Amino acid sequence: MSIYELNRAVHAIYIDRDNTVAFRNGNAEMLEHFDLSPEEHRAIVERDFPKLWSLHVHPVILFHFSAVLNPREWYMQNVAPKIMGVPNQFYDYYLSPEEQKAAVS
Repeated sequence: MSIYELNRAVHAIYIDRDNTVAFRNGNAEMLEHFDLSPEEHRAIVERDFPKLWSLHVHPVILFHFSAVLNPREWYMQNVAPKIMGVPNQFYDYYLSPEEQKAAVS
């Protein structure tokens, strides 16, 4: 139930071939090893990338997670438009204070 734990869980799926294949086939047992809230667990299982973004999954981790499940272009077409302006502490860290204010407005 921490941002770190959520990021670890998503990372564990795409970094390990067996976990990736199992997850692609609907098996999310590997998530039992992580202390996830029901909302976090659901977002991973449902592959709700905009929700994962809003829960502060690191942009690089989220992109790689998507890349093992979908063609790379899928992320740009189906995720990027839905996360524009949605705060994410890792992405927003690199924005200037003015850009951060504009991103939330």
